[in-house]
Amino acid sequence: MTREQVVDRILNSTEPPMNDAEQLEFRRWLDQEPELRTLFEQQQALFRAMDLWEPEEPSSNFDQAVYARIKHDAEVQPFWHKLLFASWKPALTAGLAAATLLLGTLVFDFESTQEPTQVAVKSAPESEYYEEIERALDDMEMLVNFDAFPEPASPGRS
Repeated sequence: MTREQVVDRILNSTEPPMNDAEQLEFRRWLDQEPELRTLFEQQQALFRAMDLWEPEEPSSNFDQAVYARIKHDAEVQPFWHKLLFASWKPALTAGLAAATLLLGTLVFDFESTQEPTQVAVKSAPESEYYEEIERALDDMEMLVNFDAFPEPASPGRS
């Protein structure tokens, strides 16, 4: 059992029960690590406090009060207000995007941004470069020929 597994075991109350060997190792971790022991004791105190806590019962007309409040909030605004302002965020975003594109095409001068193209020309390599390549290719060809062995003559053939 690792330290992380012990911490998970302490914090998670829904873990399956431990067998005897796991309980011994868990207790060993708690005995060796005061920080884990403190965490375990605090978590146990929290579980005990939660067991003692009793939530208040909702009032008998709770559902009716919630539905009445929802209905009241829905009726406060007239229907035309909902139709007009229900989709203002997507419309505002689309309008701003269109205005930005229009402004960009009107303000940006495409003809002045074209620059003459310059082609970089590399100088030709020295003749030494080609001679080195030729020597390397000759060496490779010699090595390939060196590895080629004649096939042995089969018995009965001359």
